[in-house]
Amino acid sequence: MKNYIIELLELLIVTGVCALIAVTLKTKKQNILALVQSYIKKAETAVQGSGMGAEKKKLVCAWLEAAGVRVTAGLSAAIDNIVKELNEREAWALDKAKDTTPAT
Repeated sequence: MKNYIIELLELLIVTGVCALIAVTLKTKKQNILALVQSYIKKAETAVQGSGMGAEKKKLVCAWLEAAGVRVTAGLSAAIDNIVKELNEREAWALDKAKDTTPAT
């Protein structure tokens, strides 16, 4: 019976550690995606002109690398998906309208 209780406690500890790791990784992923979105918007302002998507993405990737974030194939795909979603929702137009609205 004592061994059973010890095994159960060990299992609970391992489960707790795994849950903590999962929460930490999820938070880190959310922070990186927020940073990516911020850099995408800054690149949109920094590089003007249509057909400049590749240049904008290079800039975003350079900023991420400078911030200590390694740009993997998965992150590169996430960048493309974020840009695609912003384009589909026409979010660029909304951001530009906010930027040009005079302060009152």
